[in-house]
Amino acid sequence: MADSNIALNKTATASSFVMPYSPAQAVNGTLTPFSRWLCNTVPASLTVDLGSTNIITSWAVKHMSLAGWKSPDYNMSDFSFQGSNDNTHWVTLDSVTDNTLSTTTRNVQVAYRFVRLNVTKGLRTNAQYASLMEFEVYGHQPTADLSALGISSGTLTPAFNPATLAYTSQNVPYGISSVTVTAIAQDPTSTIKINGTVVPSGQGSTVNLSVGSNTIPVLVTALDGIITKTYTITVIREQGAVLSGLAISSGVLSPDFSSSILNYTTSNVGNDTASVTVTPTTNIAGTTITVAGKAATSGQPTSVDLNEGSNTINIVVTNGTASQTYTITVIRASSPYLQSVTGIPGTTFAKTTYTYTTSVAAAVSKIKPTIVPEDANSTITLSMNGAAVPFTPPLSISLNMGANVFIIAVASASGGDSRTYTYQINRI
Repeated sequence: MADSNIALNKTATASSFVMPYSPAQAVNGTLTPFSRWLCNTVPASLTVDLGSTNIITSWAVKHMSLAGWKSPDYNMSDFSFQGSNDNTHWVTLDSVTDNTLSTTTRNVQVAYRFVRLNVTKGLRTNAQYASLMEFEVYGHQPTADLSALGISSGTLTPAFNPATLAYTSQNVPYGISSVTVTAIAQDPTSTIKINGTVVPSGQGSTVNLSVGSNTIPVLVTALDGIITKTYTITVIREQGAVLSGLAISSGVLSPDFSSSILNYTTSNVGNDTASVTVTPTTNIAGTTITVAGKAATSGQPTSVDLNEGSNTINIVVTNGTASQTYTITVIRASSPYLQSVTGIPGTTFAKTTYTYTTSVAAAVSKIKPTIVPEDANSTITLSMNGAAVPFTPPLSISLNMGANVFIIAVASASGGDSRTYTYQINRI
């Protein structure tokens, strides 16, 4: 933004002046020996009414040496630049001491309607005289316009225009949980707040997104603190394909369910658990769900058969073009059952019968059982009357007279399940 001399030809007054060198001649843009302000009493002041509050970015004093007087003798020495918005209460904004330059130029960044050059030490050759060719003030009208506005995801609709305040950015994918908004002020002295956070012009600010509609305000405040403008971006984040709940009838999900976590395991389930039900839930209308390839209804259980060992159950959630797959890995224990037990007189084995009682004659001093598990990889542990017996076929196990307790313990190869078979053998 190019700044101009906003004091040019504005109303000027002074604490005093020597005719015909009136204050108006210090703001008329003319550099001639007869067009200047002259005052023979210091301290002195020269005041300019800019007509309205302006953003002031620099000020300058052009001294008499520019019109032929000797330099630095006819340049003023000590003076300050002051501002006011009521022409009564003044603030010193900048000061110069021991000046020798023919043109004194200084940068500021303020907003005022009235400006004043306050002279405390006049011409170097005679400090009681204040005189100058031009008092210039550079700046511009305050504005709260943006020159650019952008967003990291989606496209602004309509295309950006400084005069257009409302924009939308639709169909931001569900997987994008935040966007970066970048705004550039037309006036670099303006302040920008994006979603309530002060952000330097041209620097991006991250804004988190909820599912659905998100309104992001971009507030621009001019340096005067009065002129403001609020641009808004409404970002529509797609609902996506997500579950709000997921449960299984056997085992415990690990980790605890969260919509953003896709992969789960359960504690091992027993061999007798030949199937589980999976209950997925979504609160997003129009979403379809399949569980292990079967169409499922939100909030309703769907049965899934389990093989022995590891089972991966896929829950596919689809909403429009968005699709997401949750998985549950279930370990069903391998068989902890025995297939057969022979060689124990008076017993007939059944794999789900766990207690047997039989009697043998005193002449029978040993039993020679043959034990066959359903799963050859399962672990078998034996004991007779509380003492461990190695499972090293062929077996030959001694009997005491009277009561004998023979125990066969079977643990599944994959862990998580076991069975115990007990034989009460009375030798009489």
